[in-house]
Amino acid sequence: MPLLPKGASRTAVVVALAAALGACNAPRGDEGAATGPATDAADDSAAATATPGTGAVAGEALPLTGQAFVDAASGSDQFELESARIVQSKGVTGDLRDFAQMMIRDHTASANALQAAASKVEGVQLRQAPILTDAQQGKLQQLQAADGKSAHDLYIRQQVEAHEKAYAMLTTYASSGDAKPLMDFAAKTAPVVQKHLAEVRNMQP
Repeated sequence: MPLLPKGASRTAVVVALAAALGACNAPRGDEGAATGPATDAADDSAAATATPGTGAVAGEALPLTGQAFVDAASGSDQFELESARIVQSKGVTGDLRDFAQMMIRDHTASANALQAAASKVEGVQLRQAPILTDAQQGKLQQLQAADGKSAHDLYIRQQVEAHEKAYAMLTTYASSGDAKPLMDFAAKTAPVVQKHLAEVRNMQP
């Protein structure tokens, strides 16, 4: 089974994700994750609107900058952590419960590794409050509102989409990024995300 949806190019997914996750650069002063502008993170078009610091320009597929990659990766980790905690709070059992626990363990480790890598790159800052886009925030709200089997199925759908995009971003940055410590982080993290994607796909109804 291919790692990306049929017909979707890896570059298109990465550019769209960068535009969505890196569009807001102002952290919020309170605790928790900041939210970005109303940007649809699911837009897989390569014609991303120009956004300062993301390396995404309309009509062009440009590599991510280090800061854009850090913003996107930290937001992805935060989304995974919050999603897992929400679904755990709904009393899921079996494979889904185990998967959510794995998300908390692995994405906590990923966030710590990203912090270490970012600290080695001049001019790159890991924000205290990871940036969540409006699209991610909306998905968390949908998951919070769902119950029973609806919550179970929704979480799986969201996880497949999130891991497809994260894998595309990581593998692309690992091969064409602009900061070696972050490229190394991406190369080491991509197989973990690939494993998550395979596992959650196996849980699809």
